[in-house]
Amino acid sequence: MGAVVGVISATGGDFGPFRSVEESTISHLTMPATRTDVLSWYVTTSTLGSALGIEAAGHIASFLKRLRGSRQDITDVYHAMFWIYVAMGVLSMIFACLMSRKCESTEVQVKSNTERPRETDPLLISGIAREDTHEQNDVLVGRLWLKSKIAELSQETLCVVIKLRVLLTIDSLADGMVSYALTYYYLMRKFGLTKSYLGDIMSICFLLMAISTAFAGPLARRLWLINTMVFTHLPSSLAVLLLPVPQSVGLTIVLLFIRTGLNNMDQGPRVAFIAAVVKPEERTAVMGITAMLRTLGSTIRPSLTGFLADTDKFWIAFVVAEALRVAYDGGLFYLLT
Repeated sequence: MGAVVGVISATGGDFGPFRSVEESTISHLTMPATRTDVLSWYVTTSTLGSALGIEAAGHIASFLKRLRGSRQDITDVYHAMFWIYVAMGVLSMIFACLMSRKCESTEVQVKSNTERPRETDPLLISGIAREDTHEQNDVLVGRLWLKSKIAELSQETLCVVIKLRVLLTIDSLADGMVSYALTYYYLMRKFGLTKSYLGDIMSICFLLMAISTAFAGPLARRLWLINTMVFTHLPSSLAVLLLPVPQSVGLTIVLLFIRTGLNNMDQGPRVAFIAAVVKPEERTAVMGITAMLRTLGSTIRPSLTGFLADTDKFWIAFVVAEALRVAYDGGLFYLLT
């Protein structure tokens, strides 16, 4: 259910239980020696799908708009795109139902039944605060869920989770300030790019992202996981800083390609690192917690970026994001090596 419901995310991307369940499943089904490669190809294939979807979406939207022949119907065009998104979600649900029970870590659950609650157990004890309002119950459910998941973690895992919590929150704050959607909006606003041209740029960005991610596995075997994460993420951060400087479209797009080409190379090694340092029965909980923190961090900063855009100081968002991303890279290298 988490993999199905998790398709619906705030960014339209792979945050939430959707990605956490998949990453935990892949980590469970792979051996440590090949896990980084498999996870890197997982990111590569999903990014290729995003590239194809973006390319198709831009041209489909332009075609439907020309077919309508009126700017007043542009909302209906985007509604049609969301119906296609819903169809893809239904298709994902069908594929999820076709997976076998080998994807479940049954052996770990059997061993841990007497020691800790299973992942399939109810998250909330029946009868708690029945007289409270629905809003209070929702808050209580969230707190109890987080406390229950943290309480299940071992001391060694909890130490890693605390470090990751701080680092991933910083990184998500930076990504939220200059998310891809806001970056594309900045380019369209600064250079007056058409939607179809912008769609082509976005598609190329995701294609470069997919190609570079395929090399993350071999690179991690040479540099180790943490070094791969830092040394690929840092040049991407510098590209974010320089993005507002050029006054030409060509140079700006080159910097955008550098950012997107290197930005996702740390995803596979990061998941492989988490899978290596935590116990198998704790992977889903840890990946769920880290995904939740990344989602929360990415939802805070767009408001600040919007304020800066309204005051013609959009470039400040890129500077602040660069500082946060460098702090994340430095903290990652210092705390986890």
